[in-house]
Amino acid sequence: MNSLANTEQPLTIAYGASYASSEVWKALGSKTILPTEIASATAALRYNPALILLDHRLMREMELSKWVKKFPEAIFLCTESMDLDVDLVLSNSLPFNQTAKMLEMACYQWILKSEKTEKARMRDTSVTYLNKLVDISISLSAEDDLLTLLRKILAEGQNIACCDAASLFLVDEINDHDKELVFKLTQNDSMDFPFEENRFPLDGRSIAGYVALSNSELNIADVYDIPKDVTYRFNRMFDQKTGYRTKSTFTIPLTDKMNSVIGVLQFINRKKARSLKVTDEKSANVYTEPFDSDINILLRALASQAGIAIENTILHNDIKNLFEGFVNASVSAIEQRDPTTSGHSFRVADLCVNLATSVSVSNLSQLKNVRFTDQEIKELKYAALLHDFGKVGVRESVLVKEKKLGAGTLDSIHYRILLAQERLKSQALSRQLDLYQQGQPSEAEIATLQKQLQQDVLMLNKFYESIVEVNEPSMLKQDNRDMLDRISEYRLGSAEDELSLITPAEFNLLAISKGSLSPEERKQIESHVVHTQNFLNHIPWTKEFQNIPTIAAAHHEKLDGSGYPYGMTDDEIPLCSKIMTICDIYDALTASDRPYKPAMNTERAIDILVSEAKRNLLDNELVEIFIEAKVFHVIDSSEYSTAPEVAVTGNHPCEPKLHQHD
Repeated sequence: MNSLANTEQPLTIAYGASYASSEVWKALGSKTILPTEIASATAALRYNPALILLDHRLMREMELSKWVKKFPEAIFLCTESMDLDVDLVLSNSLPFNQTAKMLEMACYQWILKSEKTEKARMRDTSVTYLNKLVDISISLSAEDDLLTLLRKILAEGQNIACCDAASLFLVDEINDHDKELVFKLTQNDSMDFPFEENRFPLDGRSIAGYVALSNSELNIADVYDIPKDVTYRFNRMFDQKTGYRTKSTFTIPLTDKMNSVIGVLQFINRKKARSLKVTDEKSANVYTEPFDSDINILLRALASQAGIAIENTILHNDIKNLFEGFVNASVSAIEQRDPTTSGHSFRVADLCVNLATSVSVSNLSQLKNVRFTDQEIKELKYAALLHDFGKVGVRESVLVKEKKLGAGTLDSIHYRILLAQERLKSQALSRQLDLYQQGQPSEAEIATLQKQLQQDVLMLNKFYESIVEVNEPSMLKQDNRDMLDRISEYRLGSAEDELSLITPAEFNLLAISKGSLSPEERKQIESHVVHTQNFLNHIPWTKEFQNIPTIAAAHHEKLDGSGYPYGMTDDEIPLCSKIMTICDIYDALTASDRPYKPAMNTERAIDILVSEAKRNLLDNELVEIFIEAKVFHVIDSSEYSTAPEVAVTGNHPCEPKLHQHD
């Protein structure tokens, strides 16, 4: 039986009274084997025996199958299974070695069975923990809000370690040489207390600082009993203020992919049960225990996942902030180039987000199954912010063209008119001189010459006044068109030295019936959509934003195919582009920052949207939702202007084609 001496705990053998006088018990009576006589099954329950030796009396109390059911972990031997005669055992006639060997084999059978059961339990526990860690990993990787992520990490750590509290510190690099440790978050099951983020120098005097600097873990059974020969100490300030008793701690570094420490996890007061409350010294001594190696392995796995998750979240947030900055800088660049549309992109973006959100809760027939996700709405927002970026590719002289004539052209025409007047005066003097050379002219002849000169000069002044009037980007009236024809036909001088007041190109510009842009210039303005798409196509969008170029490129398309640049029809235009078209037009009509036209009131702008929908240019149900949900109110009380105020006019792509409704 000496071969059983290596078992970790004594094995209890329960036996019936018939076997009590057997000599074999003298040999088995040791620290390894504990023979115990039982009189009944009830008595056996008190000892939880590994081996039960049943005699005829115990078998009469309960048949073997019931004994097995009552003690499923035990090994059974009985007179029937051993083929023993009780009288032989009592008289010690059975060879001693045979009896001892049989009992030894039964004990080994129990040990093997127990080991198998324990291994199965450990395997099941390992699988459970592995599944839990996988779930935790998936949960952490899906979270992009840093504070929410940190709370999840602490909560999962507390669940794994069954500890009362947990804290998280992040390493913050102030500059190339100095770092700080940021006390970012803490959670405590036993008490509520106000928490404020705190910063302190990163050094080895604190437990968290030591762990961060050394990139090693610390498992301390009692932080009030730290050896004096180490550099770190426990700060008792929290305990002194609250009456709490911090005892066992396990502090572990958080590292990134490069194994650089980015933070520290600290688990506090491992408990015998999560429901127990640690409120003072007494409860800490009774309810808490040190962190053991099995739990610490799991916490290391959690810390490994948490470090990568934190690094990814910080990187994701940095990229998001970088992208937001890029978008805002792009919009600012647009508005600096065309200050008259200051705030337009931001207003359109807010209108689009509000309209898309309203669509998601509508029940109109065509849109009742449309539900935009948060990601899709964000994609629409960015597309709206960048929808006019292509204006940077339009010539500035066209983009900010104030009048029909380009800068300096009106001055050239004025100079020609003044030159024509001087020529008329010179011609009148020449005629008067001819009259004097022919003899003394009468006063009537001189008066006629002077009157004709005055009429011609006055006519040229009226020509100039008409040119100034028609140069404005307003509707060209018929009488102004007639006057413009007269000006165009006016000639002065001989064929060799003929003077025209306006060139054919200037005439064509002044003859623009509406607005200030010629058809060629209008095409240049409309080309901003193609420039926008080409620009956006060069950006390596992530999967969730890959539709931004397509959405932005179609915001001037119309359902009937009359839009630009591709003449897309209803089924070809993305829904988000249809939303943007409505919001773009509404803001272009109602914007108060356009110096070349008064802002249209909401009622009139809505009438135009309804009219456009009836003409199959805009989506009727989207317009209906825009009106019923009062989407337009989202921009009523916000300040959007970002560009400096300048006395210059511009040409928004939506403007001219909608003036027909004024």
